Amino acid sequence: MGLNVDLYANRAWGKSTLDNTLKASYAYQNNQTQGLRKTADFFDWYTKFGHSLNEKKTLSLAAIFNIRSQFTNGYDYALTPRRRVSGFFAPANILLTLGLDWKPNKHFSLFFSPFAGKWIVVSNDPYSYSTTPPPPGQRPLAALYGVDPVKKVDAQIGAFASANFNKELVKNVTYTSRLDLYSNYKHNPQNIDMFWTNSFGFKVNKWLTMSYLLNLAYDDDLIPEGRTSPTMQFLGTFGVGVSGKF
Repeated sequence: MGLNVDLYANRAWGKSTLDNTLKASYAYQNNQTQGLRKTADFFDWYTKFGHSLNEKKTLSLAAIFNIRSQFTNGYDYALTPRRRVSGFFAPANILLTLGLDWKPNKHFSLFFSPFAGKWIVVSNDPYSYSTTPPPPGQRPLAALYGVDPVKKVDAQIGAFASANFNKELVKNVTYTSRLDLYSNYKHNPQNIDMFWTNSFGFKVNKWLTMSYLLNLAYDDDLIPEGRTSPTMQFLGTFGVGVSGKF
């Protein structure tokens, strides 16, 4: 059982635009062998303000603010006792940048900035989410995300690009996608962090919709417990719900 939310609030006036997107997903399952466990948990708030630099409004000076995190605790059930390895703002990815936004048509835009600020926050206990410090051989929680356990925040500077696409592919079938790429100048700039969200909406009638959400993420600083290198993360969810405009 779960809930997916896609909210959009956009405005245009004169040469300026303000686009806001909030995507959130939370789901869990309960079975006899594993009990209650969550299967999806994230929220992603993305805001872009742009001011057109030409008459055709295809090129803009733009600023982006983005924050991604999760709502509740996540656990590593392979450990005994289980260890809490994530929580609200643990970690949180925060990005703030100014750059150029190219929009050749109403369906596609491409943003680029050579200097983008990014912060990885692990705001909770840096050692463990159990009642004791991590056993020998286990790393502090913050270290799982490349963050100094004492500072709890990793401040980065790097290049950032964001491609957005939104179009009705065929009647009543809409595809929305955003691909974010980030290169950290301070650590392995050749290894590109990626966040890619894809959403397919199937309109059944005026109010009823079906949707499929697929998220892919790669962070070069995120090395899960028991592994020696970063891995790609996948999240796919299917839902039935309502849609409307206000």
